Amino acid sequence: MKVCFFADVHGNDLSFERFTTALKLTNDVSEVFFLGDFIGYYYDPNDIITHCRLNRFQCILGNHDQNFLNIIDGKVKVEKIVEKYGHSYLKAIKTISVENINFLRQLPKYKIVHLENKRLLLCHGSPEDYLNGRIYPDTNLSGYMDLVKKYDYIVTGHTHHKLAKPLGTLLFLNPGSLGQQRDGLGCSYLILDLTKNSHNFHTVKYDITALEERIDRYDDGWGRLKEVLRRIR
Repeated sequence: MKVCFFADVHGNDLSFERFTTALKLTNDVSEVFFLGDFIGYYYDPNDIITHCRLNRFQCILGNHDQNFLNIIDGKVKVEKIVEKYGHSYLKAIKTISVENINFLRQLPKYKIVHLENKRLLLCHGSPEDYLNGRIYPDTNLSGYMDLVKKYDYIVTGHTHHKLAKPLGTLLFLNPGSLGQQRDGLGCSYLILDLTKNSHNFHTVKYDITALEERIDRYDDGWGRLKEVLRRIR
C-alpha cells in the first residue's frame, strides 16, 4: 500500500498543479495526506483548498492556516501578520470561499492513522507542539521517545526540509515543502510504501519566474520571498 504526503504548499498553485498532474499518473497511491499550511507567503490558496476538499485528501491544520483563522476571527491584527509574512494574507481574506473557510475550521491539529498494521502520527509541527514545533534533519530526536514509541512513523511538515530519520524502530519523515523549498533540494512530496517499508521523495519543477512576477505585483519584489525559491544546497 502506497500513500502520499505533502505539506507547506503556501498558496503556490503553480507547483500544486504540477504535483496533482504527477499524482494522476501514479495509479497505486491509496491515500493522500496534506500536513498543513495552505496559506501564507504566496497568493492562490483558494483553488488548492478546493481541490483537496473535493478530492477528499486527508488534511490537518498548519500554523499559517491558524493565523488566517485568527485574522478573520479578529484575534490578531492582519497588519502584524502581513509585516512578517507578506501580503498573501490580504489576498486570502478576499478570495478564500466560505466553504473553504468552514473546511479549514474543522481541520484537526493532528491525525493518528492505522494502515497496513502500521500506526502513524501526522502533524504539522512536532509531537510535543502540533502546530509550531520544528524537527530538522539535525534535530536530536531522543527527547521525543516517550511521546512516540507507540508509533511506526511520525510524519511532520513546517520546516520545509525533507527528512527521513530513524529513532529506534520508528521513522521520522518530512516530505519537504511543496510550495516554498528551503533545503536547496526543490519543492517536493513523499510517497511511502507501507507494505515494503520504503519511501521516495519526488521533486516538482514549476515556473518560478511566473511566481516571482506575482511577488513583484503583491509584495513589491520582496527579496526574501524570491530568494528561497531558487536556493541551492
